[in-house]
Amino acid sequence: MIRTSFAVLAILLAAVSPASAQSLPAEAAPVTLTQPTPDTYTLSNGIVTMTMNGPQATIASIQYKGEDMVSQVGRHNRIYWSMDGGTSYQNPGHCICTVKSNTAEMVDVGCKHTYEARDPHAIDIDIHYVLRRAVSGVYVYAILTHPASYPVANIGEWRMVWPTNSKEGDHLLEKIYIDDKRHWVMPSMDDQQQAQTMGIKEVSLFKTGAWAGKMESKYTYSANYESIGAFGYSSDAHQLGAWTVMGNYEYYNDGPLKQDLTALSGMMTHHFGRNHYNGTGFHLAAGEQWSKIFGPFLLYFNSGAPGDALWRDARAQAAREHAQWPYAWLTDVTEYPSAAQRGAVTGRLHIDDRLKPAQSAASAWVGLTQPPPGLDFQSESKNYQYWVRADANGSFTIPNVRPGSYTLYAFVNGEVGQFSTQNVSVTAAQINPLGELTWKIPRIGDYIAWEIGRPDRDSTEFRHSDDFFTPYLYKTFSRDFKNPLVYTVGKSDYSKDWNYAQSIYVTPDGRSEPWLWTIHFTLDRLPAKGEGALIVALAGSNQTHLQIDLNGKTLRHFEPQLDGGNGLLRQSSYSKYSTLTIPIDLSQLHPGDNTIDLHQTNTRGDFSVVFYDYLALEMPR
Repeated sequence: MIRTSFAVLAILLAAVSPASAQSLPAEAAPVTLTQPTPDTYTLSNGIVTMTMNGPQATIASIQYKGEDMVSQVGRHNRIYWSMDGGTSYQNPGHCICTVKSNTAEMVDVGCKHTYEARDPHAIDIDIHYVLRRAVSGVYVYAILTHPASYPVANIGEWRMVWPTNSKEGDHLLEKIYIDDKRHWVMPSMDDQQQAQTMGIKEVSLFKTGAWAGKMESKYTYSANYESIGAFGYSSDAHQLGAWTVMGNYEYYNDGPLKQDLTALSGMMTHHFGRNHYNGTGFHLAAGEQWSKIFGPFLLYFNSGAPGDALWRDARAQAAREHAQWPYAWLTDVTEYPSAAQRGAVTGRLHIDDRLKPAQSAASAWVGLTQPPPGLDFQSESKNYQYWVRADANGSFTIPNVRPGSYTLYAFVNGEVGQFSTQNVSVTAAQINPLGELTWKIPRIGDYIAWEIGRPDRDSTEFRHSDDFFTPYLYKTFSRDFKNPLVYTVGKSDYSKDWNYAQSIYVTPDGRSEPWLWTIHFTLDRLPAKGEGALIVALAGSNQTHLQIDLNGKTLRHFEPQLDGGNGLLRQSSYSKYSTLTIPIDLSQLHPGDNTIDLHQTNTRGDFSVVFYDYLALEMPR
């Protein structure tokens, strides 16, 4: 996987001194609150000064080191919130603001939009901005509430947008930072204005500057927040940085690998519902009482060093925020219980795999969730999720969990599928020791005859691991592969000879045709009895009707339950995970040469795709 675990990153960075440690006076300035107008609030702590518009719950300005870190021009000229799009698009409005806290240590101003019948969503939206003493940034949190008296509400996209400012006709902060593969100087504002919009409206082809001949879109920078901890912009020229820093992830949906948009062209987009890539939205029935807090997270600023150093500091800040969770300063919020009002779960995960006896639970993801009936954590958005990484021995502690009954899930690189156990109880101020948990891996065969890839819920071990996020990459697959793609076990190299995505095949002359993938493998002998199994793990899929043939006969048709998300168009290497185990009668195999054909039989759209995670054949002795 290309994603670096933020849990590991937090440990590594926690001891790193910030590259841009702020030069604070011996006694940091107190936090102040003024109201220049009845609808305007200005908060200052001597480091940052922010001005917010109360009725719209937006930030009009954040002054830092003599610069405004919020755009003052164009349509996106403030930090704002929105839900959904099209006819369901909604911004908070006609908010009523209250000052929750106003001391020298902290100011917390909340602005609440109360549902009216004309609104597209039957939901109350309460946005809070918090400035604390000696903190180089603004904390933000939002509470959505659906009283039992409200009608049905459906919410897909739920986000905050932060447009950063420009200076002298170009980006104030010229470098974008997402992860170890995606950090570079952005196209200039002039280059963006001269760029060509492609058939996919989100994609731009640049005609000028250093990006001439290259393409970019908002999906180029999609990432899963749990792995990166922070994203944003910095400037070598001005030695300034502006970052979205996430101190915790309990309020996000669909598990620790769920991805969504981050930043593009000087604008940060923070998706709380993570609705792209087949994200799970919020369905609230009429009469349902529900509320949820999103955040707090930090709009962070740093300075006094080149861009790369500021990025390292932003990630170190994320580690520091993570260590402070839940924040002691946020009190009297029903949706945000204190540490004393939360509980914990401990245990040790053991892997029992008779075909992989060396497999351990080291660094396994272990989480507590409350999924809908018949689904798993990949389809959960209304409640909170709590995930940690197990240590080298498989031991784990899941801290700061709201009291309740949960399903515990675990998965680890090297194994297909996931472990789960239900009815795990969490009680306030108590630790529930689960002891030894054994994940017994189901096996049909006696040995693994061959494998393609590695089980890690991603497809980046295959060809194009370094550029899968490039727009229209799927149109260039014919440069690297023929139709059919032929993979010979024992001769082919999956990092070169197997693609990260099976899509429509676009020929060099521009024609689209189905793309057959064929696996050749040899069996020296067939045992007299027993049963084999083909293991197929998909890192994601979209519009997928997968037909699997063995030696010319159809073995299985597979339509993944969690199919969707348009991961090919959205320049991803995965979306929602699914698995398939197909028992194989020995009569279906031959001594010597055998062939498996993989057909994506839904060819109605260019964006039908299968992202393979791993394939293997189990055989009896």
